[in-house]
Amino acid sequence: MDMNHLLHKVQAVFFRLAMWFEVVFALVIFAGVVIHLTHIPGIMLNRETEFIDFLQFLLEGLVGLELIMMLCRHDLDSIIEVMIFTVTKYLVVNHESAVGILIGVAAVAVLFAIRKFLFLSAEELAERKKHADYIQRDK
Repeated sequence: MDMNHLLHKVQAVFFRLAMWFEVVFALVIFAGVVIHLTHIPGIMLNRETEFIDFLQFLLEGLVGLELIMMLCRHDLDSIIEVMIFTVTKYLVVNHESAVGILIGVAAVAVLFAIRKFLFLSAEELAERKKHADYIQRDK
């Protein structure tokens, strides 16, 4: 057995282990989100809770769910979505100065621009491959 073959086997083992650790992390985050969301009835019944606190609570759960989807899907769409939700949560919950809000809005705009113009989603890649395969068959 040559060294390259051995190296590829070791890499494959590490890759599988990393994938399983990602699944475990996703499960732990999911459990945390579920535990986090079980407190919603108590918060809703508490008359002293301000709406912004309730909104922060829900947005934290949403960011956690997006993080789980990012760990499970492994695509750039998921990463951009997590970043958009995180920046949006920060903008909605924190009371920033006008400059801070402007920077946050610019960050969200840049993330949307990246998502729209700088990379193709998984569906667009599949469609482009299908089109390229069709062109290849015509030759």
